[in-house]
Amino acid sequence: MKQASLLLILVLLGTSLFAQIPTGSITATVRDEQGGVLPGVMATLQGVDATRTTISTETGEFRFYNLPPGAYNLTLSLPGFAMLVRQNVIVEVGKNVDLPMTMKVAGIAETISVTEASPTIDIKQVGTATNFTAIELQSIPTSRDPWALMRVIPGVLVDRANIGGNESGQQSSFTSKATRNQDAVWTLDGVVITDMSATGASPAYYNYDNFEEIQVATSGQDIKQPTGGVGLNLIIKRGTNQFHGQARGYFDNESMESDNVPSELAAKGVTHAMTDHNKQISDYGAEIGGPIWKDHAWFYGSYSIQDIRLVRRAGALIDRTQLKNPTVKVNWQATQKDMLSFLYFDGFKIKNGRSPATAGILFDAVTATYHQDNAYTDFPLHGLWKIADDHVFGPKMMVTGRFAYYNTGFVLDPIGGLNMQAGRSFTTVQSFGSINQRYFTRPQKTATIDADTFFNAMGASHDLKYGWGFRRADSTARDLYPGNMILAIENSPTDFQARIYREGFGANRASYLDFYAGDTITRGRLTISAGIRYDHQWGKALPSKTQANKAFPNLVPGLVFPGYDAPFKWNNVSPRAGITYALDQSRRTVMRAGYARYAGQLDTDDTVGTLNPSSSAGYATYRWVPRAGDHFVHPDEVLTGQLITAGNGFNPANPTSVASANQLDPNLKAPITQSVVIGADRELAPNLVVQVNYSYSRTSRLFGNGPGLIQPRVGVKPGPNGDYLPGAGFSGTLPNGQPYNVRTFIPDPAKVAAGGNGFRTQNIPGYSTDYQGLELGLIKRLSNKFMTHIGFGWNNSQEHFSSKDGMYDANGNPTPTDQEPLKNSGQFVRRSSGSGAGAIYVNGKWQFNASGLYQAPYGIELSANVFGRQGYPFPLYRQGTTATLNADTNLRVLVAPAMDYLRYPSLWNTDFRASRQFKITETVTIRGIFDVFNIFNGNTALVRVSNIGATNFNALAQNLSPRIARVGVVIGF
Repeated sequence: MKQASLLLILVLLGTSLFAQIPTGSITATVRDEQGGVLPGVMATLQGVDATRTTISTETGEFRFYNLPPGAYNLTLSLPGFAMLVRQNVIVEVGKNVDLPMTMKVAGIAETISVTEASPTIDIKQVGTATNFTAIELQSIPTSRDPWALMRVIPGVLVDRANIGGNESGQQSSFTSKATRNQDAVWTLDGVVITDMSATGASPAYYNYDNFEEIQVATSGQDIKQPTGGVGLNLIIKRGTNQFHGQARGYFDNESMESDNVPSELAAKGVTHAMTDHNKQISDYGAEIGGPIWKDHAWFYGSYSIQDIRLVRRAGALIDRTQLKNPTVKVNWQATQKDMLSFLYFDGFKIKNGRSPATAGILFDAVTATYHQDNAYTDFPLHGLWKIADDHVFGPKMMVTGRFAYYNTGFVLDPIGGLNMQAGRSFTTVQSFGSINQRYFTRPQKTATIDADTFFNAMGASHDLKYGWGFRRADSTARDLYPGNMILAIENSPTDFQARIYREGFGANRASYLDFYAGDTITRGRLTISAGIRYDHQWGKALPSKTQANKAFPNLVPGLVFPGYDAPFKWNNVSPRAGITYALDQSRRTVMRAGYARYAGQLDTDDTVGTLNPSSSAGYATYRWVPRAGDHFVHPDEVLTGQLITAGNGFNPANPTSVASANQLDPNLKAPITQSVVIGADRELAPNLVVQVNYSYSRTSRLFGNGPGLIQPRVGVKPGPNGDYLPGAGFSGTLPNGQPYNVRTFIPDPAKVAAGGNGFRTQNIPGYSTDYQGLELGLIKRLSNKFMTHIGFGWNNSQEHFSSKDGMYDANGNPTPTDQEPLKNSGQFVRRSSGSGAGAIYVNGKWQFNASGLYQAPYGIELSANVFGRQGYPFPLYRQGTTATLNADTNLRVLVAPAMDYLRYPSLWNTDFRASRQFKITETVTIRGIFDVFNIFNGNTALVRVSNIGATNFNALAQNLSPRIARVGVVIGF
């Protein structure tokens, strides 16, 4: 009765989608040799730490929930039957292992050991996910960060090509099956840690050797995930009943690197020393774990330091990143029914030479790059602190409660300081002087309750999941421009602008509440899953104060902002359903199909903070006469009577107003993603499975198409039938001789002024993106000295406009741009920005990855990874000018017929590893590792100057990093 009451309460509470599944499970049905079910069987599960026991029910079933990934031994005992031992049952994150067990009658004490391979197919899983087990993480040559792993996953495309760790100092941007990158979910040991300001990004960097397993889900995500974006589930190692530890070191430098200068650069006298290349990359760390009290309490601790030093342009060493990660994890079997856990984690990042990643600027002045460091709130706990309790209510029910506090943030200090001026030339695609200082703190609080229970009804087995979650994310940002706080902008040889800033210093908050409940119903070879979740999201802006522009304090004054509650709240109900059917009794061939609906997640700044004039640096842009010729704006050169535009909530007509010039639609709706997955798994042999999946997804109710928003101007009707006047347009000839003549449009100046130069956040009418993809996979677990993981993906991402009213770009302008080409049924291309990368256009119609490990004679291990993808688009554009776009000169006008009219060459990369472990004593080993990355020394072009109006159009800005060797040593005990 108590269990029934608690079950009812928790079902009413619902479930948490904030916590992805950090564990796996085992389900089993015990029968005798005649096929009759056996109740009362004692099941004992032995892992590397705790021993778990349960009793089979009246239908012969039992469950083990919340199992950390790894290998287990399962023992069954029942009087009158031989003891049955099933060895090496492999549990993976987010997956269930289904074990049919048969016990034999025995007159005397007898033990039967079963050593057959653990099942490779989860007969209940509907969606598409890739698991990287501990053996893969430690044996396959990689650049040792989670972003490098993502490139191998069908349907996921990343913006960078990481060769041996040269890009590990800055996280990659990525896209998954045309879903919003803002809807990616990062989960660390069961706690969602997603950055809700740079929404969809990770708030930290990681110690690669911390991970026991990593799972990446791309469609058909578990009901515990609220969004349809990619779900990254990172599981940290734990202590065991034996003391174990290791110290490691990986090292490479430029003496271990080849020369792959492309011929077009070599012809200009460019040498290897003058190109981007690795100076030195090192990765050192140590870990230790073991029992605090054998069979009752265990600990794991680690610390790592990564030091990444890169040479940028002409041999100037300006880019150095240091990543430091302390981690402590404790597990305690406090009672027979309670497993308590504690986790502390932090990610320190110190970086010199971080690029501002300004779209259209490919060559940064050293002084216009950043020094990055950590920043925290005044609360004394820094980093992630988590406590959790797994409580067993009986053989049929387990409940997990978690609470976490994550104090995180960072600061970007300009290397040129705050006394220099700042300038940018889009004609020569370079920056001058210094850059703005930026400061961010982003603390999070999370509380979740998740429950699992099972029962039998109407001849079927039911596995219920249900729970509740609450999360709050705050974001405080400061943005201060250097010198006189005026940014010089050279759009063309005749178009010069002065952008006059005030300080941005504000804070926003987003809160999330969710409930979920789902049932997985199994009868025979058929499994049906159905669930529903409810998400409630809301936000507010917090009070703040900012300072005025130094040179023009009356023209662009500071403000005292009182704060507000966001004028909307998102309430979404999301159903999920799936079906699987095993075609054979042995369950070696399984068909799957599923449907899911997801709501987008609310960000703190771009959406909640739209009306907050303090959280970003408001500005007014005027014409500038650069008489001094030094690429900087001097106050007497500003034509203050010739306003061009304004932004970030600043209204030139009412400069002292604390009300933002921007508007936020009170009826703004959460973006919706719907997905369908159809697939099949076939176990060809023990430990060998082949997979095929078809995925379709569609995302609608959008108000952006990438990292930024698409906001029409206040008071200016957007789109082709809107309040726009003809601009001067762009005409010329493409590199192949084809002429182009692109119309441009100027927003009605009177209506722009009447609208206070503000922008409105609203759902774009009729705009959607969709994805169709085919995935093929072959996975072989390590057995018979061999392991492999092969995947191929065919991707087709498109965007659609069912209404002309929604055919407009970032400012509501109907001019096609390199971020919004306005091509109905054209390729959906996400322009990457931020995180230190310039404009990279992410879209590839095919991708391939194959990795493998072979345990050769004499203890030598050989492994390799081969990766390939279609080249990304190379869109040709012209930078907007006053004559062509007037107030919208920040736009980059697409002059090619389509975004993928031209593409970069297809990218291929092969990495290789050889290693051998030496036994020093009975308990101490040393493993030597030799890696070679980009083994064929490819120099594929990755980024060129695509501004066809630039003086250096088509100049090569970045190519694939050269072949480099890396040595490693791991000392273990």
